[in-house]
Amino acid sequence: MAMFRSLSAAALFLLPSFAAGSPFGHSQVPQRATTAAVTWSTAATQHFGQAGNASGYSTILAAGRQLWVFGGTNPGGDSMPVAETLTGSRWVQSALPAGLTDFISDASAPSRRDIWVISGYGAYVLHWNGQRWRLVRTWRGQGTLSGVVATSWKNAWVFGTTAGGYHTIGTWRYDDGYWSRVPGLAGDIYSASAVSAGDIWAIDALGSSDAIMRFGGRHWRTVPAGPDITQIRWGGILAESDYDVWLIGNTSSSEPGGGRLVLAHWDGLSWTRYVTRLQAWAGRLAPAGPGRIIVTATSSGILPTGLIGLMTTPGRIAWSDLTSALGTGVSDATYVARTGSIWATGGILTRLGGDAAVWVRHASWDAAGTD
Repeated sequence: MAMFRSLSAAALFLLPSFAAGSPFGHSQVPQRATTAAVTWSTAATQHFGQAGNASGYSTILAAGRQLWVFGGTNPGGDSMPVAETLTGSRWVQSALPAGLTDFISDASAPSRRDIWVISGYGAYVLHWNGQRWRLVRTWRGQGTLSGVVATSWKNAWVFGTTAGGYHTIGTWRYDDGYWSRVPGLAGDIYSASAVSAGDIWAIDALGSSDAIMRFGGRHWRTVPAGPDITQIRWGGILAESDYDVWLIGNTSSSEPGGGRLVLAHWDGLSWTRYVTRLQAWAGRLAPAGPGRIIVTATSSGILPTGLIGLMTTPGRIAWSDLTSALGTGVSDATYVARTGSIWATGGILTRLGGDAAVWVRHASWDAAGTD
């Protein structure tokens, strides 16, 4: 689907076999790593445009009591963006500004009346005010965008650094109606996650390795991490508090499948790193209630497989897989607390192209068993 580290293969994959990595703070094997008999159902499949188009959803989010999915078709080619909401039992397209092309690749929603999305290849930003979408900024022809994080209708950050650490558009901040480019190390930020407007954690995609950055309300600074963490290509970050931050990445961008899948957790004092045995592209992270996260990644085998992994802070893991005849990719997932359901998005490969897909798991994941 998209070209970026955490979005590229659009699959969800977390296997149970965790092995201790090289020491960093301290490395651990999760206490339990078992198969959960989790049943998923297909909530929707869509195809956009011609039969040969590669359609897909890149991201999903819950904004208040409303679910949104974003994506499109043929990123980087003859393409169109798509935004849809769940209305009753149907996914309904939301009207976007005329003339837009390319895929919507990332989204951030401070509230149901305040949603920000970006198109990576299209290099534009859209904003939803509860009634309509508006084009708020474009960098057409200047490069690509890799991430967005917003904390309110007047405070948003947009990032434009490639997977290899080459910043084309750089980092931009929207502050009460004005856009400004952010200089210094923050200009290399690839992706970020906000605890609040004054506490934002980010992956700084340097040329040969990555660093973790933190915004404290006035300035960005590098988070002390030790030598081992800089040897990982981090693809996703989730900051829940100043003592609860998760990372997902790969041991090497040059190995097949991006190297081994790695997770790390910050507890306020040090990092705990978990290195898996599998070769898989790192995907996204999403909160799933107190002490739990959803992990996404992409298998690097001939037949793409999506697995959805649930990991708690102590390291307890359960997972399930989503497959199809020609391959399945799962790009993102979100947890709906009021129903206990987990929704996932991605795509299903077809003989001509691909279809966008949404899956849902309604019953409690824990009920399936993790022992």
